[in-house]
Amino acid sequence: MEILRQRLLDSTTKQSDLIEIFAAIDRDCSGRITYEEFHAAMKLLKLDFNNDDEIKQLFRQFDTTNNGQIDLAEFLQQIKPPMNERRHRAALHIFNSMDINKDGRLTIEDIKLKYAAQLKAVKNRSSQNIDYTLKKFLNKFDTRGQEDGIVDQDEFLGFCVMLSATIKEDIYFEHALRTLFDFRF
Repeated sequence: MEILRQRLLDSTTKQSDLIEIFAAIDRDCSGRITYEEFHAAMKLLKLDFNNDDEIKQLFRQFDTTNNGQIDLAEFLQQIKPPMNERRHRAALHIFNSMDINKDGRLTIEDIKLKYAAQLKAVKNRSSQNIDYTLKKFLNKFDTRGQEDGIVDQDEFLGFCVMLSATIKEDIYFEHALRTLFDFRF
């Protein structure tokens, strides 16, 4: 599992990249990966499997519902590296600081309220242009293909997990989060 995870994470920087990998493995576009699709993908990746039983065993690790298929949630759960408690708390702190109305979702309105002083300084941009830019920003976190300009806590944490995988030290991860979410227009 770790070899596969590392191979995939070496070529990705965000959760949407993993979703694209899932879609590429899911050749029949059913939204689920069958054993046959998984087997073909493992052969293409040229991982060091001694036999097909090892591929079956790995498939079973992904198929946590034991239904003979891997859905996107199962795939992401297994591929995304775990984030330690300190990083998880830092990510939740950032999310909660931006979730102004405390409904568990980040919206354009939350971002506008959180960064009102910085947005006010932008006199040459229309409100419509700012809304469009903020929606595009929020859609970067989208993991469900909705691109609705709304980010729930799971989507935000998914982004943070991917970011966390690229940064070794906790202090640098926390710094990256603070820097990323200190908007300057």
